[in-house]
Amino acid sequence: MEISKLFAQWHPVLVHFPIALLYFAVCLDLFGFVTKNAKAAWGGLVLTAAGTVGLMMAFITGNYAEIVAAHQLIPQKPIGDHEAWATATSWTFILLTAWRSYLPAGSRRLAQYLVAAVLTLGCLTVTGYKGGRLVYDYAAGVNVATSALPHPASPKDLANLTLQNGADELAYSGMMHHVFGWLTLGLALWQAYQHFELPGQEKARALGPIMLTGGGIFLMICSDWDAWPLGDTLPITDPEVLFHKVLATIMIFFGIGMNLARRRPKGEVNSLQSHLLAILALVGGGMLFTHVHTGAPFSTTAMGVYVQHFVVGCLALACGGVKMLETVLPERKKLWDRCWILLLVVIAINLIWYVEGFPWYIHNEA
Repeated sequence: MEISKLFAQWHPVLVHFPIALLYFAVCLDLFGFVTKNAKAAWGGLVLTAAGTVGLMMAFITGNYAEIVAAHQLIPQKPIGDHEAWATATSWTFILLTAWRSYLPAGSRRLAQYLVAAVLTLGCLTVTGYKGGRLVYDYAAGVNVATSALPHPASPKDLANLTLQNGADELAYSGMMHHVFGWLTLGLALWQAYQHFELPGQEKARALGPIMLTGGGIFLMICSDWDAWPLGDTLPITDPEVLFHKVLATIMIFFGIGMNLARRRPKGEVNSLQSHLLAILALVGGGMLFTHVHTGAPFSTTAMGVYVQHFVVGCLALACGGVKMLETVLPERKKLWDRCWILLLVVIAINLIWYVEGFPWYIHNEA
């Protein structure tokens, strides 16, 4: 429980930064669009990316704040409402940041982006409002006696605190992480093969898209043993199940996109594939911060899962950052390639050694 308290205390500190950054980013983009100011547009892109990363940090600390609040016997319904809005807002801003990275200053499509961004700012506002109401209406995060809480926990809330994942469920989740650890290692070897310019480069370029598309299809089918299409215990609207299905869809989309990029003129293939890989790493890494554990949401297992997804998410964001540098500074391509391959190997090792709960390098004080 100590690790939850450590992360939870940072949630009210971190939430204000992404709100300010994202509002200012959209204002800059609006100003740049109206005045055709390239510097304002560049500033909007940078602040959108920074604000979205800030959202991810706020989300992961919010997961721990949720655990602490539930154990303080705060009603779980308003906590769940705040989490649902935060999830929708975070996912949308992650996708908007990916979209924004493809829009140069002066692009006509920037108008469409701005409409979507303004609407998503509305979602961000509702998310913040619901978080504030948790504090002021329900005393979440306030050091008061249980008997003094304005709204007592229900019997269902108390029952949820005792939920634990079954051994079969834990083993299945571990197996899925191991599979994708080997897939990530395969992608690292694929990149290394191209980096060292070994024979058969044209055919080798097809392997990455095949692995991504195949991995996405596998995840779509096998992500959850008790949800569609393997079972019917959990609905697809369950946040954990929905996360897996969305991630699978993104993998398939980017796998197909990377394959289509191979048909472009030879000089553009590497640049397009690098940009797509960068966006995939950034989107996938960002979404890992928003992963929620619904089987036993307040258990020790959930606390450990969030630690591991925080670590892998940071590594994935670093991967995406390296690939974005490759598109900005292509003259250093070999350096960025080596960093990218090394980071992929580190992510693969983390997934291959994954256990459902706290990793070996974190002492469990729950």
